[in-house]
Amino acid sequence: MTDTNGDGKMDKSSVFVDGLLLPRMILPLDDRILICETNTLDIYAYRDTNNDGKADEKKVWYKGGPKQGNLEHQASGLIWNLDNWIYLTKGTKRFKIVDGKVITDDRGNVSTQWGLACDDDGHFATGHSGREESFQYFQTPTKYTRAEFPNELEEDFNTVWPIDNIPDAQGGRARMREDNTLNHMTAACGHGVYRGELMPEFYGNYLICEPVGRLVRMAKVDKSGGYRQLSNPYPKSEFIRSTDANFRPVNLKTGPDGALYIVDMYRGIIQEGNWTSKRSYLRGVIDEYGLAKNKKMGRIYRLVPKGYSKKFEHPKFLEMSSKELIPYLGHQNGSVRTTVRKLIVLRNEKSLHTALRSALNQSKNTQEQIEILWALDGLGAIGPGFMLKFLNNKADARLALHGLQAADSYLANADKGTLNAFNKILENETRPEILAQAYWSMMSYGPKKIAENFVKEFEKIHAQDPVLKLHIAQKAKNDEAQRKHQVFLDALKGKGPIFEKAMQAGEKHYKALCFACHGQDGAGVQMTGTDMMLAPALKGSKRVLGSHDKLARIVLHGLTGPIDGKTYPGAMEALKSHDNKYLADVLTYIRNSWGNSARMLTENDVRQVRKKYRKRKAPWTIEELEK
Repeated sequence: MTDTNGDGKMDKSSVFVDGLLLPRMILPLDDRILICETNTLDIYAYRDTNNDGKADEKKVWYKGGPKQGNLEHQASGLIWNLDNWIYLTKGTKRFKIVDGKVITDDRGNVSTQWGLACDDDGHFATGHSGREESFQYFQTPTKYTRAEFPNELEEDFNTVWPIDNIPDAQGGRARMREDNTLNHMTAACGHGVYRGELMPEFYGNYLICEPVGRLVRMAKVDKSGGYRQLSNPYPKSEFIRSTDANFRPVNLKTGPDGALYIVDMYRGIIQEGNWTSKRSYLRGVIDEYGLAKNKKMGRIYRLVPKGYSKKFEHPKFLEMSSKELIPYLGHQNGSVRTTVRKLIVLRNEKSLHTALRSALNQSKNTQEQIEILWALDGLGAIGPGFMLKFLNNKADARLALHGLQAADSYLANADKGTLNAFNKILENETRPEILAQAYWSMMSYGPKKIAENFVKEFEKIHAQDPVLKLHIAQKAKNDEAQRKHQVFLDALKGKGPIFEKAMQAGEKHYKALCFACHGQDGAGVQMTGTDMMLAPALKGSKRVLGSHDKLARIVLHGLTGPIDGKTYPGAMEALKSHDNKYLADVLTYIRNSWGNSARMLTENDVRQVRKKYRKRKAPWTIEELEK
């Protein structure tokens, strides 16, 4: 879609790519657009070579192979972050383009669900909706750690304040107030950060959609305490909320014109069939309020200040030389800055470093200097000596912090100047944000022995610091998780390579999907503010340890209704879209973890059950399973 006259309304459209299966990742590069569809991790680059508005070139950009499973739990994202790495919401890979080639590594995994955005410092706005979370992992860049601090969200931040009165939450009445309004985040998605110039009072605030509550939450970011804390600037209210039954906001973006764009699914039903079957709580609400009637009505809202009517002409960046792009690195609009930095890195003009350094020396704007630093880094046009100018910046903590992050590769290569700079930070630095970054950088990238000594001395000096002790506690938490994982791996030794491989694969699958409801320890997850669990405990469960036939039927087709006299907020989803090996491995894992012990399930075990009940479509009930 195109706005040809700059009035903020799209007045021209063309089909760029057709015949796609639910595209879930889209990232414009230069004159190419990356697209990844559902059920695959293959990413393709599309290009219009003859200027007719339609893509006539399709090339493999990254070969990821097929992806199994429910589409809700597949990866999304493709977010070009400040460090010029491209991140996903799920999976173990991030991507970077170096000298025209795509490289990957395993750092930076956020393992969340339905939204990903980044702020001016490269911190993520994201959260795991399956666990009824709004924002998580925003304290540090995730390439260092997925930190979560106490009180990082104000008290009751995940309580929501809608004004509609349709009780269509998957959690049923436990998730509703007496007036039928939603009482807690359940489908938090489309995370965003406002980085536009039209509404400076909102700049840098995090945003999130809650389509079940028919609202958009804004979160104010407070860094005054030495770390990020989020609060709702509209107590017992919301940034946007509606009584319209079909208002279903699902995504948020800052436009190059400074407006905030809100994607509204505008649909009555937003849950999948697994949770809206005839016997489900939701089906009764859907039928009562006629929610099934509205579909194919999506829309995009453009939010601008009241009375705003200025026309916008988008700069023609693709037609500009790289030198002409450089001034835009200081633009007020974060979306523009990211686009320009991305183009500079993609063009890979090494000779541009002279002009970039000149712009850096002339700049008086911190954000512009940060953008130039990462543009130079993306071109591979800086060395450790240049980095030290940032590391040693005493006047501007943000510049020093980004200098530390950009020095990771020199730290990994044991560059003497970089190591000396880190030692000076340990000896003389007092700013908590710089100390915390040095701590994580050294731990993540420093030579092993040097890093161990640095961390030991750091923790000795700063153990009582009110901010730094939070980072130290996070490291201890990480270490404990690693210790437990090693205990798990050690326990597999001597039990045969087939069982060992099945358990390792099953652990990976469980921690990517099942843990959200059943818990990391198999004991279940409590629904916040209630005495209800999201799902039954797997630890010690007679169904987990009993007949493999019944257990395979549950994972293939799902489970609904009360279990052992207890009610849960939704049905167990059907996992039959996963192949037999995937299901056998994850079932073997849960049957042999947390004190459970039972024979492993094989691919053939699941195959036989799948074949026997191939006509089954509805989820099982306990009564049916126990007949």
